[in-house]
Amino acid sequence: MKPSRHIAVSFSLGLALWFFTKSFPAATLCFISGIFMDLDHIIEYLIQYGLKDFTLRNVYNVSINTPKRHLEQRFKKLYLVFHSWEIAILLIFLAAYTKNIYVFAFAAGYFIHLVMDYLGNELYCPSYFIIYRAMKKFDTDKLIEEDRGG
Repeated sequence: MKPSRHIAVSFSLGLALWFFTKSFPAATLCFISGIFMDLDHIIEYLIQYGLKDFTLRNVYNVSINTPKRHLEQRFKKLYLVFHSWEIAILLIFLAAYTKNIYVFAFAAGYFIHLVMDYLGNELYCPSYFIIYRAMKKFDTDKLIEEDRGG
């Protein structure tokens, strides 16, 4: 998913949260959590490629996981520790349990980011579970969906 789309949707969700709650800090937290979970792509790049040719453009280009990309042009392993349904579920339960607007705001931004990635990327839904990725030994080829339609 393009960062610009995450920014637009996270901003819109943060704005809606601000409209309903009048909490600027909560709206800001929602916006930030919807964007900055992509920092794990940078971590992934540094683990797999080090500082060699490190630029945000290269991180983005390597992060695009489609079946058509050559292996040397993408991550060979997908750890992506922040992209996790387990974390999203935990945050949703935590928000419901605490009824804390800030936990809710963080969970909302996080959740919308995952939903957007799932809809816009070519990974099987289970690939967004860390446990599933571990079962597949984090192997990108085993996690990339060859045919989104079936």
